[in-house]
Amino acid sequence: MRLKPTTPLNSPSSFPAFHPHVTLASCPDAAALRAAIPPNQGPVPVHFKSLDGSEGRYFMAVYITCLGEKGAIPPVAHMSLYYIDEADREERARAVERLRSELRLLESRGPDGENIVRLACVDELEESEGGEKEPVILDGFDGEEIWVVKCEGPVSEWEVMEKIPLVQS
Repeated sequence: MRLKPTTPLNSPSSFPAFHPHVTLASCPDAAALRAAIPPNQGPVPVHFKSLDGSEGRYFMAVYITCLGEKGAIPPVAHMSLYYIDEADREERARAVERLRSELRLLESRGPDGENIVRLACVDELEESEGGEKEPVILDGFDGEEIWVVKCEGPVSEWEVMEKIPLVQS
């Protein structure tokens, strides 16, 4: 999702491009991460719960909270949509509002009163090549890989160390 800011940015680290992902853990030892994955782990279903923004947290500036198991690590499983530097903090609320007003994010209540969030996803590369495309509406996805990523320096310099496929049923 490449929402463009509405005003000039103060920081070059705001709105970097990155692969959509759900953060599972932070650990300096990749071997420990691999060992924590059960050998027959199947795809992990991810369901969206709410759109949130954070004051003072670059890596959770604008994100979707994901439904998860109680006691899960991290305690707030989330899928970041945008990283926005503190120097551009006013863009966090603007980004949340634009997602809602441009119908890129649809919010409703389920039969049990729980929040339901759906993303209207459009391949912006395809859209730029030949007119408007019909969005794909997602309320979640099945996580089929776990990526081990070295997250040092600017987001553009993060390095995918390994992609661990999960067992398909």
